[in-house]
Amino acid sequence: MKAPTKYLHNREAAIHFILAKQRHKYTSKTFHKLRIEIKKLNALLDLINFCAQDFKQKKTLKPFKQIFHKAGKVREIQLEEVILKKYCINNSLKDFRRNLKKLRLKEQKYFFSILHKNFSARLKKKYHVIASFLSSISKKKVNSYLDIQQNSITKLLSQTSVQTQHIHELRKQLKKFYNIVNCTDVKKNESMSNKKILPTLLGKWHDCQVILYHLDKTIESGEINHEEISQLEKIKRKISSDKLILLHKIRIALPKSAF
Repeated sequence: MKAPTKYLHNREAAIHFILAKQRHKYTSKTFHKLRIEIKKLNALLDLINFCAQDFKQKKTLKPFKQIFHKAGKVREIQLEEVILKKYCINNSLKDFRRNLKKLRLKEQKYFFSILHKNFSARLKKKYHVIASFLSSISKKKVNSYLDIQQNSITKLLSQTSVQTQHIHELRKQLKKFYNIVNCTDVKKNESMSNKKILPTLLGKWHDCQVILYHLDKTIESGEINHEEISQLEKIKRKISSDKLILLHKIRIALPKSAF
C-alpha cells in the first residue's frame, strides 16, 4: 500500500518543521499542532502493531511520547490562560494569571531543553524503523483492524448513560479511527468519517474537564489568597455549567453518529 508511506513522510515532514522552529516563533497553535501530528503518527504505529507481531510500538514511540507529554503540559497551561481570560471580569486574578505565565515559561523551558541534535537523530532512526514495517500493512489487515475499532466505537455509542470515562475513550477511539482511514487506501463508512460535530463537541468538553481539574488543584494547594479563591470558584461554576451544556449536545449527537 502506497498511502501509509506517504502518510509517514507527511508526519515526519510536519514534525520536523515544527521542531525546527525558533523558540520565539512557538505559539499555542504550534504546541497543539505538534501533539496532533504525534497522535496521527501513533495511529499508524497502532496499525503496524496489529499487522506485524514483531513490531515494538512502545519502544518506537518513546521519544515522540516524551515531547508529546512536555508539549501537553505547556498546551494545558496555555488553554487555561485563554479560558481564564474569557471568564475573568475587569482584568481580575492578576496574581494568579501572573503565576500561571511563570509556570508556562518554566514548562516551555523543559520542552525546549529536550530538543537537541542527538534527539533529532533519535527521531530519524525511529522513522526508519517505522518505514521498514510498512510492507506488513495490507488492505485485508486494515479492514480487520478497522472492523475491531468500529465495533468498539459502536459499543461506546450504544451506552445508555454517557459517563466521563466513556467520553474520554470515545474521543480517543474516534480520533484513531479517522487517522487510520486517512493513512490508508481503504474507505470505511464515509458517512461516519464525514461527521465532524461529535469530535468537536468532545474536544470542547475535554478542554473544560482539563481546566476544572487544574483549578481544583490550584484551590486545594492553598497558594493563592481567599479573594482569588472566591473568584476561581465562580469561574469553576461557569465552566461546569458550560460543560453540562456540552454534555447535553454530545448526547444529542451520539445517535446521529452511529456506524
